[in-house]
Amino acid sequence: MAVNLINMLQGEFSDDVVGRIASFVGESPANTKSALGNAGPAILGMLAQRSQTPEGAADVFGMLQRGGFDGASVSSFVRPGSGVLVETLKAGSALLPTLFGGRRSSVTDWVASSSGVSTQSAGSLLGVIAPLVLGLVGREAGAAGGFNMSSVTKLLGDQLPFLRNLSLPGLSGLFGPSGVEEAPRAYQARAEPARAYSEPAKIELPRTYERSGGLGWLKWAIPLILLALGIWAVTGLRHREPGSDLTTAEGPSAVGTAGSVALVPRRTACGDELQVAPNGVESKLIDYIGDKGQSVDKETWFTFDRLEFESGSASLKPSSQAQLQNIAAILRCYPGVHLKIGGYTDNTGDAASNQRLSQTRAENTRQAIVTQNINGSRLEAEGYGADHPVANNDTEQGRQQNRRIDVRVTEK
Repeated sequence: MAVNLINMLQGEFSDDVVGRIASFVGESPANTKSALGNAGPAILGMLAQRSQTPEGAADVFGMLQRGGFDGASVSSFVRPGSGVLVETLKAGSALLPTLFGGRRSSVTDWVASSSGVSTQSAGSLLGVIAPLVLGLVGREAGAAGGFNMSSVTKLLGDQLPFLRNLSLPGLSGLFGPSGVEEAPRAYQARAEPARAYSEPAKIELPRTYERSGGLGWLKWAIPLILLALGIWAVTGLRHREPGSDLTTAEGPSAVGTAGSVALVPRRTACGDELQVAPNGVESKLIDYIGDKGQSVDKETWFTFDRLEFESGSASLKPSSQAQLQNIAAILRCYPGVHLKIGGYTDNTGDAASNQRLSQTRAENTRQAIVTQNINGSRLEAEGYGADHPVANNDTEQGRQQNRRIDVRVTEK
């Protein structure tokens, strides 16, 4: 019999837990309970819909794996005192751009209007419940068949009938034309794992990771990481980079190139229409900047997906200009925003050379944006060399993931 995650999640929210969360967000317990009851299915619906394609299943599995979501109970996040809730909200809010992409505002508005809380409170409640939903998915998938992409995808696919049976008007429409309708399940055509890793276009998730210390939840073993690497290598979805190491590549050195992905229009708050990759770095930045409930932190970074450098060089290729122009347009639209550019390499070769190359690439990226009438004081650059890898350096695909340029909002 299929596990009903919606019922399990609702069962975790005792009156005491709801009361603490209500006090935290400044809403009545009744409206808070209603909002939580709607926010959970909204997140599950997005995960279930996304997991029904091989690419989306890889994204969802990677999000769970990188975050270390092993199913800690709700009560462990809402102990007496607000400190734990603050940390939960911080972690969950960083996940929302990746979870919902351009639909984040629509989901927030729906939770608010359907439960009677303010839009700001709805955004906070989504942030609070997001890591709890992911933790529940990780726990139940592991209990059902071991934590792997197949068990996660099957579990989420099993939620579609439960989601369709909910009496929540407007829920299905949040996720596009297909809503939460049944789709061919990705796990029915399971890919054989190779040795690779990935994230989004991430589930690049944003890409959200910490420069030190992690979220405090990450505890998966190396074999599980290798499994995720293999799934993403098979799907070939993101970070396609011809050639090999940044310092010794024989071919072009692309940093998160979008390859043949079709571009879509995305408008800034100023009305400028940008052509971007679906769920690309520009959209992530716009969502992050526009989210008044998301405070600036030192952990939330987004990876460029269309930058290319000359082989073994720090010189940007002409193909990088479109994305750099988009970043400049975003900075012109949001004059209070400051950014930090981070450069990274894999761990192949001399560490000092990797450090210099990553620094020069970060600085060249910064300068390319400054030359488009952007005040240089709004941008800083730092090279981290092989530090802060996001993938396993023991595989070629993993090394490709680690050779990248990231960006972080430092002021908004």
